[in-house]
Amino acid sequence: MEFTEKALVLKVGRFRENDVWLRLFCAGRGVISAFAFGGSKSRRRFCGCLDPLALASFRVELSRRGSYNVLQEGVLLHAHPGLRADARKLGMVAHCLKFVEAVQLGPDGARPVFDLLLETLSTLEAHSVGAEMLPLLFKAKLTFEQGLKPDLSLCVRCGRPVLEHEDSLAASALFKDDGREFSRRLAFSVERGGLVCGLCGDCPAETLSTGSARVLEWIGQSRPADWPRLALEPEMRRELSRVVDRFVAWHLGLRWENGTYRKI
Repeated sequence: MEFTEKALVLKVGRFRENDVWLRLFCAGRGVISAFAFGGSKSRRRFCGCLDPLALASFRVELSRRGSYNVLQEGVLLHAHPGLRADARKLGMVAHCLKFVEAVQLGPDGARPVFDLLLETLSTLEAHSVGAEMLPLLFKAKLTFEQGLKPDLSLCVRCGRPVLEHEDSLAASALFKDDGREFSRRLAFSVERGGLVCGLCGDCPAETLSTGSARVLEWIGQSRPADWPRLALEPEMRRELSRVVDRFVAWHLGLRWENGTYRKI
């Protein structure tokens, strides 16, 4: 069996003298492993294709027993030189690539994430995005596109509109309902995947400012090309990071520990 696939090189390893092992993110097949036998010295078949971040069109064959993929040749489409030459940007990209690999994408749903990743790389190569922001934005956007986008319009407990009237009420203002007085504080329920209004309250939920809730809503609607214009105060950034990290841990079973994502 043979197929041709557009893929981004996530990882490269060498074994024996001239052979190369690769981890590829394919547009139509998700994340796969493949071998390029003789790849380290074959410039004609793999010129520039066997480096991390190389985007290429690969011709792939299954081994005789069908147990592994063998690269026959590759045509380089883009090497992302602007990223590979910038250590700061390369660090941000590495975080995003580790997340893609940890999610373990198969053929179903791979294409939207593949496009999202390429858009992210293109945006970072052309613009500057804060080192603290890019992994957060990418992680949240990818998670939302796995069918886990939270509904931020209604309270997940009582069904009241949450953000509809926030422009006319200060987040800390006191208001009355049925003769009772409450502090208008929002929270985000990781388990339920949505906001909890100040009337309901939810002890296990993460406190979330109105501004942070609106940023979460914006992330769900944005594309990577929009991200360079986003500027957040440190406190809001920390608040969003905490919520997104807990959301990813609960729904995808992944946690960032010691420079890698681990299953929990």
